[in-house]
Amino acid sequence: MKKKLILVCGVLFLTLAMTAQSRIKTVQCYPVGRPFAEPIIELGSGQQLFFAFDDLSSEQNSYTYKIVHCDPDWKPSGLSPFNYLSGFFSNPLENYDYSYNTQVEYTHFSLQIPNSETGIKISGNYLLQIFNDDRPDSAVISQRFSVLENKVAISATVVNATNPALLNTSQQLNFSVTYGNLSIYNPVKDVRVYVTRNQDPNSRRDFTPAFVRQNQLVYGDGTNNVFDGLSPYRNFQCSSFVYYTQYVKDVLKGPDGIYHFILQPGSVPQRYVALPDRDGNYLIEAENVQNPNLEADYVVAHFAILYPRPIPDAEVYVYGKFAGWQLLPALKMTYDDKNKAYVGQAEVKQGYYDYMYAVVPGADGKVDLATLQNSFYQTPNQYQIRFYVYDYNLMCFRFVGYQEVKS
Repeated sequence: MKKKLILVCGVLFLTLAMTAQSRIKTVQCYPVGRPFAEPIIELGSGQQLFFAFDDLSSEQNSYTYKIVHCDPDWKPSGLSPFNYLSGFFSNPLENYDYSYNTQVEYTHFSLQIPNSETGIKISGNYLLQIFNDDRPDSAVISQRFSVLENKVAISATVVNATNPALLNTSQQLNFSVTYGNLSIYNPVKDVRVYVTRNQDPNSRRDFTPAFVRQNQLVYGDGTNNVFDGLSPYRNFQCSSFVYYTQYVKDVLKGPDGIYHFILQPGSVPQRYVALPDRDGNYLIEAENVQNPNLEADYVVAHFAILYPRPIPDAEVYVYGKFAGWQLLPALKMTYDDKNKAYVGQAEVKQGYYDYMYAVVPGADGKVDLATLQNSFYQTPNQYQIRFYVYDYNLMCFRFVGYQEVKS
């Protein structure tokens, strides 16, 4: 495997050649025209989802996509495609273009769903699965999206935690669901309610009602509905090779022509500072281009966060929506004893990026965002509430309510 050593600002960075499997980058999925929104569309509304990714491999690959109906936990529901899809169940991904004027060459694939080949007949959770035609046994991408039918009214507020011990660090989400004439026979067994923070699936919690009233379910008991406020997302911009933005320390061009963005070393904040962010999102953009989807180049961003000692029995990752909220091996950080910092890097497409540093203890593997971000009740966060009800005729859960509320 080819290796390159880059010495930057006293920190030694190791760049490894990527394998073919890891050359799929910048997977995007959102409602058309709303790049920061969750991938949710309303049933029968005419709305479409935009889906895209880049293939950076030197090979010419062809892909096929399939859509799988899932339960509220994103496991295949077992329904026949005839029950939830109209049209074809497997289709070639035919819309693609080649990058131009870029140092890193890639093929940009895109898709909008529903489309003339495939329609969606019922609400619920779905997986959009992408298969490489040369290796059709396993999906190279499994993108989550949802189809909603608005049948309930969700009222929600975010307040300071009522527990005095959490008053300065946490936020409390109180909400209720009024379901009117919707048939719910057993509010505990037949209903699934989930909440995520800033679209992060690793923050997801399930809820049962604290009170059941006539045609209304009330949620929040002062414990399960309390979330760490955290800090605003860290961010950087790599749209320009000439003008440095606030959190970029230096930009270097490597011998292979690829640009390296050296970010300002971060630290754990000791008090709340109101910094602008985009609630964890990212946006592809590049200076002086007509089409950033095809003309934005790939660069290497170098991260560092100062910390006095290695965190025992834990791994640290660069983390965010741009990585699909996954703990990717390429984004794992290492501890630099000389500089007393965790360092890492990421290959990203030009644009704007929110991110955090995730600590993952070896014992339980849960993502801990508070250790390296701290936690403050003032931090703006978005909470997404999902409400599902079981339909005994369809033999599956319908997605019948969604509400987003900002602290």
